[in-house]
Amino acid sequence: MRAAGSTPGIPLMPRRVVEAYVRAEVASFPLVSMTAFESAMVHLNPNLDKGERQPNRTLKLWRECEHTLSEHASGWSLDRLVLARDFFWFGDEPGRRRVSTQRHVSMRLYLTNLARGFLKSRPGITWLEWRSDANAFDASSHYRWLTFALPEDLLLAAIPEEPPPIEVRLESPPLMQSLEDAGVAEIHQHIGASMDFPLLWASLLAKLADPMLQETAAESPALPVKDGKLLLRWLLAAAIARCVLAEYMLSRHTGCRFKTLQKFLDARTGSRGWPGNLLYILARTLQALARGDSEQLPRFHALHGLYMALHPVGSTLPDQRPQTLREVWQLCDPIAVRLNLDDPNGGERWLMRHGLNYLDAREKEPREDREDLLFPRIFWQALRVRCIYYRTVVQRPMTAGLQWFVRFNDRLGWARDPLRDVRSEMSFQVAGRGRPLRALEARITPRDTPFELARDLLSLTHSWRQVIGHSRDPSPGQHEPEFGVIIHFVKERDPDNRWASGAPPAGHRQTFAEPHPREGIRMGGRYADYFDKQVVKARALVKLLRDVPLVLWLLRGLDVASVELGVPTWVLVPIYHHIHWEANVAATTPAAMHHAQHPPPLRLTAHVGEDFRHLMEGLRRIFECLQYLMVASGSRLGHATALGIEPRLWAESTGSVMMTAEERLWDLVFEWRLYSSYRIPPDLRAEAPPGRPEQVENAIRELAANVFGCRHDYEPPVLAETHHVLHRLMCHPEAHVAEGTLDGFNHAVDRLNDEEVRNLPLVRRLLRAYREDEQVFQRGQQPVDITLDDSELAALYAVQNALRRAVSMRQVVVEVNPSSNLLIGDMMDLRNHPILRLHPPEPQGSVPPVPIAVSSDDPIVFSTWLMHEYALIFEAALTAGYPERCVTEWLDKIRRTGLDGRFTVAWLPRASTLAEALECKLNEYLHNWIPSARRVRGDCQSA
Repeated sequence: MRAAGSTPGIPLMPRRVVEAYVRAEVASFPLVSMTAFESAMVHLNPNLDKGERQPNRTLKLWRECEHTLSEHASGWSLDRLVLARDFFWFGDEPGRRRVSTQRHVSMRLYLTNLARGFLKSRPGITWLEWRSDANAFDASSHYRWLTFALPEDLLLAAIPEEPPPIEVRLESPPLMQSLEDAGVAEIHQHIGASMDFPLLWASLLAKLADPMLQETAAESPALPVKDGKLLLRWLLAAAIARCVLAEYMLSRHTGCRFKTLQKFLDARTGSRGWPGNLLYILARTLQALARGDSEQLPRFHALHGLYMALHPVGSTLPDQRPQTLREVWQLCDPIAVRLNLDDPNGGERWLMRHGLNYLDAREKEPREDREDLLFPRIFWQALRVRCIYYRTVVQRPMTAGLQWFVRFNDRLGWARDPLRDVRSEMSFQVAGRGRPLRALEARITPRDTPFELARDLLSLTHSWRQVIGHSRDPSPGQHEPEFGVIIHFVKERDPDNRWASGAPPAGHRQTFAEPHPREGIRMGGRYADYFDKQVVKARALVKLLRDVPLVLWLLRGLDVASVELGVPTWVLVPIYHHIHWEANVAATTPAAMHHAQHPPPLRLTAHVGEDFRHLMEGLRRIFECLQYLMVASGSRLGHATALGIEPRLWAESTGSVMMTAEERLWDLVFEWRLYSSYRIPPDLRAEAPPGRPEQVENAIRELAANVFGCRHDYEPPVLAETHHVLHRLMCHPEAHVAEGTLDGFNHAVDRLNDEEVRNLPLVRRLLRAYREDEQVFQRGQQPVDITLDDSELAALYAVQNALRRAVSMRQVVVEVNPSSNLLIGDMMDLRNHPILRLHPPEPQGSVPPVPIAVSSDDPIVFSTWLMHEYALIFEAALTAGYPERCVTEWLDKIRRTGLDGRFTVAWLPRASTLAEALECKLNEYLHNWIPSARRVRGDCQSA
């Protein structure tokens, strides 16, 4: 159905896919595609004839590449795709015009050319290489998209220098030095995704040897392979192959110079240290991997048992997890254990480097003398499995929206267990890439019991002591790095995780939103089950604050994250208010004092305005957070990209929007409230475009009648009052959530009185119908189609400007995460990032700039780190045409905003003193919780 009040739309502007994305996909295809894996390719053949004796693998690969990219590369002709293919697949001399030849190009030469085409050949720290006709921004942009496609450490290992480079320095040295000298704060990082890929890969290699590993551990929708079970089996096969390749290459340096990998394996037949069944499984595994044949691949339990036998310490790591990053590098990778390596990524780098050198030596032999056919197949297949896994955890371009992000993020859970006790150290190291930070805020999810939460905080505190121990003594007037934990509640769509598993039922049925599911009974109406789950976590948090108030120096804020559209703001309001109230009470107790001071109040933030169907929907949710959730000063907004997106550009790229009738209704009610100043402070009032209020009022009446039924006339003031009261149910600070049960919201509706609520009878009827009536819910899920006409555009500008003014006047800091916004928001190019409208480097228009701070969000998922995010917006502003001096001053202001808006506090007189006190108190709490439980890491005497 067409939305009420809509008129014919405006012409659309065609949208083009980023050039760098298409190039990166073509360039990486021989390493990352399932076709290349299933063909077990070891070379690329420029002659794409079908061939009479055997199929041409390169022809098959190209056809799959063409098919895949033809669906995404809008504006790209096949001629351009072919040129890109020839350049990356068949070229040989970087720096010259590349000409396709008829010679086969080995995978080693292909990878070396690819690496040298982007990176300078130099040891240690390298930087980007670019052609004379390209500028630095283009080179950086193309390389950035390539690192979304395949792991960066693979490119570094392929640079033919001894020793090979270990890091790419993308950032301007003066810029980085300036940031380091002045100090930066990481204020938005989810610690469960705070690792980089080498760390996650090392953790995975340890987890694969865990005796308790489940066959379904890697299950997830939309994987590049058939299912998670098959992915896990291939990961095990690759892990096994790594061990075999390493042993073979080591044997060549110990006098046992087997000429081929096959002869090395044959010599192991009958070995006393290898039972016959393991040798049989090993042979089948390598054969299946060499062919990319899943039918021949052994079953999970056989592969798992073999890998456990190969990993020297894998079976003990679950009970003796690494306690430092050095131990992670030393213990998780079986190659690192075998060679006693403890440098970052040492095991993987050794394997890649020695493998490429071995292949280089073999390729220099006369073709008739090349006997080792198995080694290159196994080597490249193992690397392909790693690349394929990389693309399951690093968010793929063209997968916009938070629901896609949740899938990528959820895939980390099972593989990161070995990193649990090093999270704080890891987060600090990855955020700065070795450069010190002034402050780090780590987000964790709440727990169901105070015991679990206390144990989590203890682990983080213990890991932070590693950072403190390695930090330089602060200069006079300076402090040690600050650390704080933000508890972020997670929005979920449904109790059975059907949305997360890729099987969402039609019409939002069987979600938390449905008042009365077809199968089962839901007491309390919409979101009652979800609310009850969060109440359990809120009670656990509050109890810990009451019992150990000292943790308020560590636990510094609240957040809500994940699927923004899954749960409305009003459900979280009472939880936020209750925890904030109880935290303030706990902070005033003597037990919370440290260094003769009470901890500052708990601070608040929320992920909002990032994922939306209609831009007005994103703006409404920002308004609801500002008006009802942010009860404390010094609050922040996470992402809030809806504040900065240019409405006309958004409308031109979108055309029309389909959304549910009830969400459209609430958007219109919100818009009307801003025009009429209904129950809002003056700073939120919007100037109504001519004729728009009447159009909105008519649309509200029509949609309300469709959703709630035609028995009553629903005037805008009644709907506005309903919207207002809905967000104030149970929201008084003194109202304890402990009283809230499944029907807590129903009781809150019953307690409403006409002194506080206007039009009480009708508002109460609407609230009950909205929350409890299944028919109202079903009618509300009907789709409406909104054409983005001139009236809609004018409304978006008016509402957006009003909210930006309010955010600016209230000094609410917006947490900006450029790479996250690029992928989740599908922005294509950071030069279009909302940051340049939210807070332009030079004043523009009458709307004041919004305070912003830069963070990295989820380093592994977005393949980034904090300093790189600063560099990205620096480049984006320069290429948008702003003068360098202006951009430098602008970036420094953003840096200061991040420091001023941080939730962390200094641990005086020394951070180690408070860390020891926190460990003592948490240990004591855990010890007393279960008297027989052993203490977790240290005791009060040692502290």
